[in-house]
Amino acid sequence: MRLLNLSDNNFKNHIPRHLSNLTNLETLDLSSNKLSGHIPQDLGKLSFLSYMNFSHNLLQGPVPRGTQFQRQKCSSFLGNPGLYGLEEICQESHVPKQSEELSEAEEQVFSWIAAAIAFGPGLFCGLVIGHIFTSHNQEWFTEKFGRRKHRVVTSAR
Repeated sequence: MRLLNLSDNNFKNHIPRHLSNLTNLETLDLSSNKLSGHIPQDLGKLSFLSYMNFSHNLLQGPVPRGTQFQRQKCSSFLGNPGLYGLEEICQESHVPKQSEELSEAEEQVFSWIAAAIAFGPGLFCGLVIGHIFTSHNQEWFTEKFGRRKHRVVTSAR
């Protein structure tokens, strides 16, 4: 298993220590639950774990030391008022609300960039499929959407 996303599930209780047995784990997202207690120190031993998100839970205590944790963004720990030891990760003595607002703004910019990138290939694929459809079903297409001949009716008196 490489990706474990358990976010937004309303999970309660502690983070299970046996998650550290998932040695091939690369991404762990436990955000937006009601998890409490400490973050297991053993998660720092997962050598492939490059992204983790514990934000918006009820976690407390120190953020574990270790390379895996120190490489995370500050936003991975937001919304846990009981956590401390984020100075090295966040490069400041406390986590301001502004950083959360900035990350939301960055996400909105990313969404627009993704939409703009997807627009071109989507339009191209639509035109290609339309061309293929109209070239193979030309009679049907012209019958339904082509120019219609209008009859002029004149009455003779």
